[in-house]
Amino acid sequence: MFLSKKYVWVLLLCGFIVGCSGIERQTEKAVRASEIAFRDDDKQPNAEAGLIQVYLPKGFKVEEAHDNNLVVKQAEKAYLLFVNPNEKEDSSVLFLAIKKQADPYLVLHSFQNEDKFGFVSIKESAKEKYELAVGVGGVKLTTESDKDQLKTDAKQMMEIVSSVPQR
Repeated sequence: MFLSKKYVWVLLLCGFIVGCSGIERQTEKAVRASEIAFRDDDKQPNAEAGLIQVYLPKGFKVEEAHDNNLVVKQAEKAYLLFVNPNEKEDSSVLFLAIKKQADPYLVLHSFQNEDKFGFVSIKESAKEKYELAVGVGGVKLTTESDKDQLKTDAKQMMEIVSSVPQR
């Protein structure tokens, strides 16, 4: 009896450790993928909606278009693209606004090169769901993602925001 209780506790502890490290591992992969896409910056706009030109990966489509916002969908998943036309690619205004929020972020990471500033943020939004936002300068894209989709979503989202021309 004693041995089985000890065994159960060890299994519970291992499960807890693996569960915690799982999201950490996924967020690290998402940050790496978004930074690689930020540095590659090779996608050119292939869609235009309202005043916004943007690259949309295969399977993505514009659902709604407003002056400075697009609602983009891929299957049943929605993405909100925000463009501040007054900001350039090297602007950190959107990142600083996110940083001032009191919400606890699992990840809030920025990167830059000589002519542009990018970021990725991840916070828990619901059970097993995460709010993922990526941005370059005055362009930000947000969605709700599953843990296992964070890396793929972060990469595709960074390709999208990097493609929007900013003056």
